[in-house]
Amino acid sequence: MAVSSRETQLVSAEADSMFDVPKISRSTLNEEVYEQLKQALISGKITPGSTMTIRSLASSFGISVMPVREALRRLVAEHVLILLPNRSVALPVFTRQRFDEITSIRTSLEGLAAEAGAAEVTPKMLEHMSEMTHLMESRGIGNHGDTLAWNREFHFTLYRASNMPMLVKMIESLWLQAGPLLHLQQRVFAEKKSPVYVRHHQALRALKANRPSQVRGAIVGDIEDAAKIISEAL
Repeated sequence: MAVSSRETQLVSAEADSMFDVPKISRSTLNEEVYEQLKQALISGKITPGSTMTIRSLASSFGISVMPVREALRRLVAEHVLILLPNRSVALPVFTRQRFDEITSIRTSLEGLAAEAGAAEVTPKMLEHMSEMTHLMESRGIGNHGDTLAWNREFHFTLYRASNMPMLVKMIESLWLQAGPLLHLQQRVFAEKKSPVYVRHHQALRALKANRPSQVRGAIVGDIEDAAKIISEAL
């Protein structure tokens, strides 16, 4: 059956109106709560074994329980938090076996991301990584939260340069799980009057010399050095 020009116009107009809606912004309250909780975990502000309730977190944020419930649901699904029988959530207590497993996976994935990123890193990225290391060494003593944030920015600047978003997402998930233990390394470094992040400098030199395999070795060494300190504390 032939379709008239008028009918075609009506169908077209109806289709256009179906999608003529405001774009949904990612900057929602749910996402903001989720991101803040992730940063708290990565910076070690939430210690292993800590329990949290939806209401207490909502009260801390000064918001309703719905965005908090959604953020916690996502973190439980990502195996970062565990759901307790009383409907509260907790950060799992680490065993040496679990930590060693996460470390082994991290060295593989982050080594891959570091080597791939080294081939794509720009002078601006390299300058930013150098600045993060400088901040860690000059102003990070005794300020674990800032130091861990600068350290994360150093690593993920390199990883994001790999242009492998799925890989970066997997690495982020591992950092969320290991993050609460990173402050143990910072306690050891804080005892030094002038902490030097040797592996960072090795990576920076290798990046400047365009030697991706050496960048990989430096990043893997950085993970293993920290893991040794943390494992002894466990």
